[in-house]
Amino acid sequence: MTNTSISLNRRNGAMPVSVAEVRSVPALAAKMRQIDTCALPSPYTEIFNTRSLSPAYLVQNHVGAREVQTAVTTIAQVADKLRRMSRAYGEWQEFDIPAFFDLWPEHAPLLVHVQERVSTVNVTFFADLLLPSFQRAEQYWAREFFPAYQTARPPLNTSADSSSFTSHFLDFEQPKMRAYWDKLIAVMGETRRALWNDIDFLAAAAGGEEKTHWQWAWRGKGPPGLDRRLLPPLQQLPTLTLGIEFPLPASRQPGRVRRLRRTWEGDVRRRLKR
Repeated sequence: MTNTSISLNRRNGAMPVSVAEVRSVPALAAKMRQIDTCALPSPYTEIFNTRSLSPAYLVQNHVGAREVQTAVTTIAQVADKLRRMSRAYGEWQEFDIPAFFDLWPEHAPLLVHVQERVSTVNVTFFADLLLPSFQRAEQYWAREFFPAYQTARPPLNTSADSSSFTSHFLDFEQPKMRAYWDKLIAVMGETRRALWNDIDFLAAAAGGEEKTHWQWAWRGKGPPGLDRRLLPPLQQLPTLTLGIEFPLPASRQPGRVRRLRRTWEGDVRRRLKR
């Protein structure tokens, strides 16, 4: 699996901006491991600052148990929608993602991915994006932490001679990133534990698939000078990513008319031979 991102060159000569699909904790962790090689990122979740999520998905932006409590309710509703989607999908001539999921049109492409294959439909809902703790961590990583690292270029040995940029990164930016990261992992873990008895959530949990998508980022060593606690093993990363796969309605399957015609012609020939 290769990384999928778009690199945009700024006209003023500044370093290029990479618009990467950071839609889950594994995705953010993968990008953290590329901090010394990839282009300056643009915050993926910034769109939620421009227009808040629709009320059905608005997780309370509070510390502690309140964020977990509202996240549990919201994600349980998403899992229920995914459960019902297999029956509803064939009723639409062209499936309307924002209408079915009650999302604003500009948010739907970020949160939901629907892929029709030859005979199946694969749906992924990136529920990590709903958490305010994820949005804060991702935006701080893109806006502050990444450029600070690129400027500081911290040495492997933090006791080595370093510039004021390096000292600022090690003393301020990196501890702040760790605080955002630790908060995110704590909220994610508590939310998953609270959903552990929810049958719809368990049936739709797609964390394994999401980790597999990003496992290429763990093949090499992590970037130098970065706190190892920001470079956890892939297996330890929690995610609320949900997914479902169901049969593509027969009427939508490519080549179905051709197959039916061949079957009909074969039946006609057999009847004529009698």
